[in-house]
This record gives sequence, C-alpha cells and structure tokens, in this order.
Amino acid sequence: MTEEHQDDVARRYVEASRIAAAEARKTGTPEYDPRAHQRAVEHERRLAETLAQRTSQG
Repeated sequence: MTEEHQDDVARRYVEASRIAAAEARKTGTPEYDPRAHQRAVEHERRLAETLAQRTSQG
C-alpha cells in the first residue's frame, strides 16, 4: 500500500469518527435516528479494520 493511499484511509476514518460522534450527540432528541447512528458506527468500524490491516502489512 502506498503511503498516499494509507493517508486517504486515515482521513476517511477520521471523518467517519466525526460523523458517528455527531450522530451519537443527537441521542434523546427528535433528530436522533438510531439506524443512521448504527450505519455511521459500522462504517467507522470497517475503516478502522482496514486501516489496522494495512498498517500491519507494511
């Protein structure tokens, strides 16, 4: 994996973390959508796994 690609995955992970946190802060409000929150958390988890795998490979 190139360093540039790894940086891209890291940037996407940080953005996914930000989105998941924003969804979590809506808990208890009328704007909270548990499905949207779950999707954001799952996306963050997948990116974390990808980043961990690629970091350990190279």
